[in-house]
Amino acid sequence: MKFTRIAALSAVLAAGISMPAFAAWDQVGTVDVGYRADRDVRHFDFGGPIEKLRLQAERSDIYCQSVRATFGNGRTREIFSGRLREGRAKTVDLPGNERNVKRLDFRCDASDRHGGRIRVIADVGRYRGDWMHGPNWGATWAHVFNWGSNVVNDWQYLGKASFEGRNDSESTFAGWRGRGSDAIALKPIDASARCSRITATFANGRSRQLNLHNGDYLRQGEYSAVDLPGDKRNLTSLIMKCRATDARRVTIQIYTSK
Repeated sequence: MKFTRIAALSAVLAAGISMPAFAAWDQVGTVDVGYRADRDVRHFDFGGPIEKLRLQAERSDIYCQSVRATFGNGRTREIFSGRLREGRAKTVDLPGNERNVKRLDFRCDASDRHGGRIRVIADVGRYRGDWMHGPNWGATWAHVFNWGSNVVNDWQYLGKASFEGRNDSESTFAGWRGRGSDAIALKPIDASARCSRITATFANGRSRQLNLHNGDYLRQGEYSAVDLPGDKRNLTSLIMKCRATDARRVTIQIYTSK
């Protein structure tokens, strides 16, 4: 298995901001898993305690014989075993008040002959300070997270829209109040999503449909950006018709760049 820590732009923007009403899930890394014969154990180090943990399989269903956590007190415990379904995030129960996860050890196999990948997703929550004062913050985690304000690499957080049910539902976000924007970005935070239509309304009263990934799905925890027309950047509202692809409900955060 190959472990890759996420330092690309998409993962940095995935950090977002912490909201009181729901968990702020950050992708902290990936583990590449081979087909059947891959029995290696791979160590995955954390930069501090976490509130919650999720694992998500990609490119294949993945069976884990064991995922073990090592905690700050030196104790180890198996926190997951079983199948991870492709595209579905699995929330892992942490024992008692144990939140100071130092390391994960994976022993997993992909069902697809080409292998698969496990996304490691964490809700850091109130432990941001622990991560920022950790020994590996400057060398590693500062390149993954951008904390401390509502601005993430020049993207300004505006608000969120929620969608529930298996069919596309519509929501209107009017948080711009006529502010000028060069682009917008959407980030699903608790499930992956698909938006069949996104319509922007501008200060002159005109509307235009935006092409975001050609209607393809938006990955949980990752931002998807679209530029606005050069002569129409004074937004007043955004009408979104979306649904969750791997859950019954999804919340999508909305960002703007100027």
